Amino acid sequence: MKRSHSIEDTQLVQDEPLHPLDLINLCLESEDQELTLWAFDVFAWTSSSFRKINKSLLEDCWKKAASQDDWSKFHDSYRVEGWSDQEILQNLKNTILFQASSRCYGPRSETFEEGFDQVLPLRQENMEGSSVETILMQHKDFADAGKLMLMAIMLGSEHGGDMRIEEGPSPMD
Repeated sequence: MKRSHSIEDTQLVQDEPLHPLDLINLCLESEDQELTLWAFDVFAWTSSSFRKINKSLLEDCWKKAASQDDWSKFHDSYRVEGWSDQEILQNLKNTILFQASSRCYGPRSETFEEGFDQVLPLRQENMEGSSVETILMQHKDFADAGKLMLMAIMLGSEHGGDMRIEEGPSPMD
């Protein structure tokens, strides 16, 4: 039986800091949601050239983030319970997609050099290149819960820690 290595195991074996690629891969191998978010932090602490060179790994981080929450169940609860705008926001802020978006694109996000949007924009602006949106479109629950998933990344990027929606049109309109 093969045992997967934890970050602690790897650090004990190597008496030196881990390379960012190794650290990100260990975070992605874990089932821990916090470690999934840490992978984005590691990307933020690296250079923009590192993010560009490892764009496919960054895309894998977004796939992992999308898989951390049960979007089908989330969508069903939203429909059955008829959530208000404030309830939608309150529930979305607990998702890994919202938290990752806030960390990478939010008003309080911090990166070295250029931001994440220079490597992987949130929304698909044209038919060229990838975006977080195009990655989410590949998710098994996107057909039903895609609107909520996109709302999670957009609200995470706009609101960050501020959790109130201003009066106006419903985000689900």
